[in-house]
Amino acid sequence: MLKTNLLACCALFLSVLIPLKAQTNNPNNSKLFNRAVAFTKDGDFKEAIPLFKRIAEDEPENINVIYNLGHCYLNATGGPDSAEVYFLKTVELLDEDEYNTEFGLDAHLSLAKSQQLLYMFGDAIQTYEKTLGFIDEDLAEMRELIGREIETSNNGIELMKNPVKLEVHNLGKEINSRYDDHSPLVNADETLLLFTSRRKSSYSQMLPDGQFSETIFKSNYLTDKWDDAEVVTAIADVQSHDAGVCLSADGTELYMLRSDFDGQNLYVSEFDGESWSEPFKLPEGINSRYNETHASINSDKSILFFTSDRRGGLGGLDIYMVRRLPNGEWGVPKNLGEDINTPYDEETPMIHPDGKTLFFSSEGHNSMGKFDIFYSRMNADSSWNEPVNMGYPINTPDDDFFFVPTAAENRAYMASSRFEHNYGGSDLYMIEYEEPEVDRLAVVKGKMDAGREVPWDDVVIYVKEKGQSELIGEYRPNPVLGSYLMILEADKTYDISYQGENIENKDTTITITREMTYLNKQQSVAIGDFMVNSLIPEETAQTESETSLASSGVVTSETSGKYTVQFITLKRLVTDYSVFGDINADHIRVYQCKDGNYRYVFGDYQFYKDAKKAKQEVIKITGYDDSFVRYFWQLDKMKVEEAGE
Repeated sequence: MLKTNLLACCALFLSVLIPLKAQTNNPNNSKLFNRAVAFTKDGDFKEAIPLFKRIAEDEPENINVIYNLGHCYLNATGGPDSAEVYFLKTVELLDEDEYNTEFGLDAHLSLAKSQQLLYMFGDAIQTYEKTLGFIDEDLAEMRELIGREIETSNNGIELMKNPVKLEVHNLGKEINSRYDDHSPLVNADETLLLFTSRRKSSYSQMLPDGQFSETIFKSNYLTDKWDDAEVVTAIADVQSHDAGVCLSADGTELYMLRSDFDGQNLYVSEFDGESWSEPFKLPEGINSRYNETHASINSDKSILFFTSDRRGGLGGLDIYMVRRLPNGEWGVPKNLGEDINTPYDEETPMIHPDGKTLFFSSEGHNSMGKFDIFYSRMNADSSWNEPVNMGYPINTPDDDFFFVPTAAENRAYMASSRFEHNYGGSDLYMIEYEEPEVDRLAVVKGKMDAGREVPWDDVVIYVKEKGQSELIGEYRPNPVLGSYLMILEADKTYDISYQGENIENKDTTITITREMTYLNKQQSVAIGDFMVNSLIPEETAQTESETSLASSGVVTSETSGKYTVQFITLKRLVTDYSVFGDINADHIRVYQCKDGNYRYVFGDYQFYKDAKKAKQEVIKITGYDDSFVRYFWQLDKMKVEEAGE
């Protein structure tokens, strides 16, 4: 939406208007009316509808009641057909000299919007043009925005001439509920699903609209279906609204939107193979004092796309991209410019596993109304091709966003309330559709092996197309297991270089054939173990691994390693560490953080595998099974600065 949008210009379109005439002369009906209005203010339109209907049975010509019924149906799931009927009657009840009033203008625009949502584009255009005929000439912005609605209606007429063939598969009762379920996220081989739900749970609160606060759930794919969804407890926070926005291709990083006392900001949680970490706020530059609402990371985690309404953009929410620097930190974000962004809102960017195709939602371009889903391909110079509308019925006159592509060329996940097979509210679906030919991809899994247990923390896997100098991928293996995942195009040969301070550098080549591509015969292709020589003496590699919580030694004020184990977060300072059980207090640090919490951590480790082993022992002793490994630099960013720092 424009910062001053059509709905804002037509006064209180999504809230109850100041009535044009008396609400009702019947005291009993007046009480019902006030109760119904209270429900609408809370967003609970379903509860308001029967109350307004009771009044309408007694007072069928009451324009305020008729209008409010239209308003409720327009905001309720599946209600535009009834909304159109009530708004038609509202307009009929208006005197012509009442058209160019706040109420009359809103009634006409609400009628046109309900007609758009019913695909009655011709009727909507007529209503919009009628409105242009009676509003004041000096309302230039209003006239411009009504012109935009006429344009989107014409777009709808054109897009519906060539509908996209679409197969829709509801993810089932194991995933969906009678409440709103949205924001589906899958890893590269579609074995892990994370999503956001407004169902009841131990980590959610009931809200005035009859649903619950947003909580993130997870499910694993078992043979031929998803297992029962459960809350991701490690990242659940009953005090804030959390929504997952992106899952990395390897399934180890979850990017989240958190709405709290700082506004809307982006966070990331990391998975160590056993548990998710406490979400860590992304740094300044990505987050700002404005709203950041969505993020998407490419397959090798080198580029992040995100949305922000910060100053300097082209409209409301714009899409930005930022590259990761060689030192692991993020560079300076860049607005994607007029190739992608418009004077309207852009939302939910999702980078395809190919790293070149960006799917996003926009109210601009050739949208058929509200948000439509588009895609654009990035060129070698980082410019973007003209966005392509995904077409009807992927797009509709209503809001369509959060389209999650997979490595398959015609397969994606999305949430919707408009498909027939529905458990209530918005449900999660896997869709298969036709799209323009793109390069077919293979999800390639491998594992590094040194013949013994060694840390893989510093290893980087560089990928280039054979004979080319341009780097097309920079992957990092699991620091404990040495396993890694790459997404590569078919019919090409690649030079792969394994490099790190603690291993002998080694090169190999791999050819990706069409038979190896995603969903051709399998979800992923395994290329087996890749043998390398470790430069770490065996006795050195074992030293830290054999360190137990009973070890002697005191943690100094300075850290020497990269990792620690966070085992509890409290609102108060604890001085007697015996409350944590029989844990070596000499290895405990406490961080007083900017959010008012005290975070207690154990140990100081150079290698991730040693920290993970310590985590298991911490859990065993303390019973805190949500303990997790985290970086010291994250804690340093979070802590309250001491005097002199």
